[in-house]
Amino acid sequence: MRAIFISYRRDDSEGQAGRLFDDLSNHFGEDTVFMDVAGIEPGRDFRRVIDEHVASCGVLLAIIGKSWTDAKDEEGRLRLDDPMDFVRLETASALKRDIPVVPVLVHGARMPRAEQLPDDLKELTFRNGVELTHARWDSDVQVLIKALSPYVATLQKQDGGAPDKALAQARQPTGTADVISARVAPAAKNNVGIIVALAMAAILLAVGGYWAYRNAVETAGQERIAAEQTKAAESDRLAQERAREKAEADRVAADKAKAQEAERLARDRASQQAEAEKIAIEKARLEAERLAIQKARLQADVDRVAREKAEAERLAAEKARAAEAERIARERASPNRGWLAHDFPAPNGGRLVYRIMADGNPACASYDAANCLWGVPFSELDMQRIRVLACGKPHYARWGATGYEDPKHWCSIARRLRLSRAE
Repeated sequence: MRAIFISYRRDDSEGQAGRLFDDLSNHFGEDTVFMDVAGIEPGRDFRRVIDEHVASCGVLLAIIGKSWTDAKDEEGRLRLDDPMDFVRLETASALKRDIPVVPVLVHGARMPRAEQLPDDLKELTFRNGVELTHARWDSDVQVLIKALSPYVATLQKQDGGAPDKALAQARQPTGTADVISARVAPAAKNNVGIIVALAMAAILLAVGGYWAYRNAVETAGQERIAAEQTKAAESDRLAQERAREKAEADRVAADKAKAQEAERLARDRASQQAEAEKIAIEKARLEAERLAIQKARLQADVDRVAREKAEAERLAAEKARAAEAERIARERASPNRGWLAHDFPAPNGGRLVYRIMADGNPACASYDAANCLWGVPFSELDMQRIRVLACGKPHYARWGATGYEDPKHWCSIARRLRLSRAE
């Protein structure tokens, strides 16, 4: 069971998550911190695997970068909206079990708002978080370690159990000594020197034998104790040697397992990267084909519109030429050839007969080349007396104005009518 579970999104905060994993592992121990739910066996339900890992931790750290809430998948959908998203599954599983969840803000990120989160993550907005900055990384990590220490201690206390108690055995050496009591018969009243000498010799022999036997017994006991102590020391040495060998074997096995896990993770990441690149290439190819087809369609539409426009312009030009030819024919067939009549609005004088001169300036019918004949129809004009008043310089010479200064003057109106007929 690992006390601390680190949940993060690789494209959002992989570097900070790895750095934090190293710092927490150095402080609490590698067996205390868990960072990746990877290498799920084929056929396993990854939702259940994630739930099992989260359920066994004491606290979950949710590493939140600037794109944590806005991260999207290859189809442009928000990852947090996907119920199968790993980050969502990890965090939601911890919240559901009421496991402490600590938001860890990196890259200057802000706490997500409730409306940005799905229903099973909204509780995250009410969890107190910490911020890790590049400039104050060491001090910020110490604050986080201080906050995590109670959770780690609680979980280790639950897993540790009662310590083993060694039973001491006291060894008490035992020794036996034969007590030789010598009874010396009371000397005869007649103190015979021989009897006394014999008695003294017997006593000396008995005492010497007793001390020799006692020394032999003590020496044997000391040798036995020394042998037992030597045997116990050798047993302790062998036990310590076996313990060191076991610890070294465990360390080598752990290093090997860690290396295999790192190699597997590297293969998985390389495989995922290759798959992502393959998907990106295929997506780019499809997008290029789509754009090429769209461009071809747009070019076809442009060409079609251009052809239709050219055809319309050609038809309009032919129609205009036909109308002009018809007008010219009518003018040539009319007895009033070259003369026009128009009802000019106020402040002009009403209907006026006029014509267009060779230089393009309109000229009104007049008998004195000064005053236009307003209201006189063509049928009542005496063509023998006609002396036209032309707009432009002749009009300026007579009246001090060309007739074009005022857009409401009949000269301006007649010129616009000519231009419109020409079009």
